[in-house]
Amino acid sequence: MRISSAYLAQSFVAAIEQQQSNLARTQQQIATGLRFSAPSQDPAAASQSLDIQATVDQIGQFATNSNLAQSRLSVEDSTLSTLTNLLQRVRNLSVQAANATQTPETRAAIATEIQQQLAGLVQLANTQDGSGQSLFSGTATATTPFSQSGATFTYSGNQTQRFVQIGTNRQVADGDTGTRIFQQIRNGNGTFAVSTGAGNQGAVIIGSNSVTDPTAWAAGSPPYTLTFTSQTTYTITDSALPAPTVTNGNYTDGQTISFNGAQLQVSGTPVVGDSFTIAPSTNQDVFTTLQNLVTALNGSQTGATGQAKLGNSVNRAIEALDQNLSNVSNVRSEVGSRLNALDTQSSSNSDVTLQLKSTLSNLRDVDYAAAVTTLNQQLTGLQAAQASYVKLQNLSLFNYIQ
Repeated sequence: MRISSAYLAQSFVAAIEQQQSNLARTQQQIATGLRFSAPSQDPAAASQSLDIQATVDQIGQFATNSNLAQSRLSVEDSTLSTLTNLLQRVRNLSVQAANATQTPETRAAIATEIQQQLAGLVQLANTQDGSGQSLFSGTATATTPFSQSGATFTYSGNQTQRFVQIGTNRQVADGDTGTRIFQQIRNGNGTFAVSTGAGNQGAVIIGSNSVTDPTAWAAGSPPYTLTFTSQTTYTITDSALPAPTVTNGNYTDGQTISFNGAQLQVSGTPVVGDSFTIAPSTNQDVFTTLQNLVTALNGSQTGATGQAKLGNSVNRAIEALDQNLSNVSNVRSEVGSRLNALDTQSSSNSDVTLQLKSTLSNLRDVDYAAAVTTLNQQLTGLQAAQASYVKLQNLSLFNYIQ
């Protein structure tokens, strides 16, 4: 087969250019630390790398979300802790105010402190996180949730709880609405609440009360009315018309009256016609509870009737405060559970990210030892090819023609 000098030269040049290209690629791998700089150099690895990198970036966003949620929940937990202390202080003041040794002046002083605690309560309800977003306004984080106009308190947030994505299939609430913490509180003992008749003239005080048999209570028809037919007798009727008698009996100061699965601790001397309504519990916001307590302590406390009215008001306030404290405790438990969930998910995300980055490194990171060895081999081959080409291109028949 005839091989021309031109063909031989072209073949050598093409081979040298290929070796130079391979050498340049190896140098680029060493310089960048990557096995390939374009998908065409390793399509399969490039495709896998893009998918894995997208997953790593997504988990990184989950980590950012988790950090933000953890910050907000930590602020909420701290706020709820302060709220618990505030409510406990007001409860202690309420018990102190109910003491018979107190005077109208000392009770007025207590009312002044409770009024200050109420102002602090509003401030807590309007707490903001580190970025200036309201903590208890639902998803309306730019809105100040609570405002006060006289004795009226208004909630301007919404009822939507905000959730953040912390995993591929996992979300967590990063806060609670103001209604959940400050407004949706059942008054009384949580099942029923006792209210004093407006026209009562006696000195009867309803103390602790509870449901001892939920089944019997549910079978009745509240609201019920406790009416004293004399100083030593009472009757209880239900809400059906005409009002049937549920029970009646003799009354002695300090006794417990039981009916339809409920019991009331009753003390004091009644006047004929004095009455109390026992109705199912309804929602009462904590601001109203404190405001009612302030009003009661600043009101008339003269005579047995005034003292009884005050005692009943304070007892109802203490019941409401206990419900508030229980609610705050429940919310704090939920917040703690969410913080634990964030810690668990963050740990899981970190483990997955570590595994993915290891796989990504195997796919696209260069093996420096192997790359340097290859570079030396390619360099030696290129030098040899260039040297041989120089010798071959000098061969010609004209060198032998005389």
